Amino acid sequence: MAPYFAADKIVELGQGHLNVHKKFAELRERYVVRTYETERAREYANQGFGRRLGTLIQAIDQVFEILPPERDDIPEREEVVAATISIQSFVLNSYGCLDNLAWIWVYEKDIKDKDGKELDPKRVGLGSKRVRSSFTNEFRAYLDSRQDWFENLKDFRDSLAHRIPLYIPPYIVPPRKLGGVQSARASNRGSSEAGEC
Repeated sequence: MAPYFAADKIVELGQGHLNVHKKFAELRERYVVRTYETERAREYANQGFGRRLGTLIQAIDQVFEILPPERDDIPEREEVVAATISIQSFVLNSYGCLDNLAWIWVYEKDIKDKDGKELDPKRVGLGSKRVRSSFTNEFRAYLDSRQDWFENLKDFRDSLAHRIPLYIPPYIVPPRKLGGVQSARASNRGSSEAGEC
């Protein structure tokens, strides 16, 4: 059986996997060594965002270890479940990272409601009108340009938390073999129907 991914994509995925560790270390360091205006912002940076980044890296590593892109056999059910758990964790913690970044900003910039009270926790997020209005025009434009990405992540997170969770199908049938599978199914249905007479 051939791997699911083409050879050039396997190389690209492997390189991306190596690069993510460097990017992770650089990003986490920037948030950990920074001097914060408030203790709450520092807490969200270190205990929230920093921890979640570590979880994201661990989830990526686990998926690459369990289901490497060059793999060409059908994995065991336990392997698929373990990789699925890592992917679900990645999605939830990606969303959580965005929320942690919003909380860091709210505490660092002392963002309050219009009446001067603390923001309702449900109104803290990178998409919140009150929080977004405190960003520069340039940063708001950048976030707007990534709106499809935010919406996709939110859809995945909402589905995982409230509807049908993300999953990995146990196997796929390549399009070039689909006709043979459909023929085999039709043949099997015909055989079982003939046996019922």
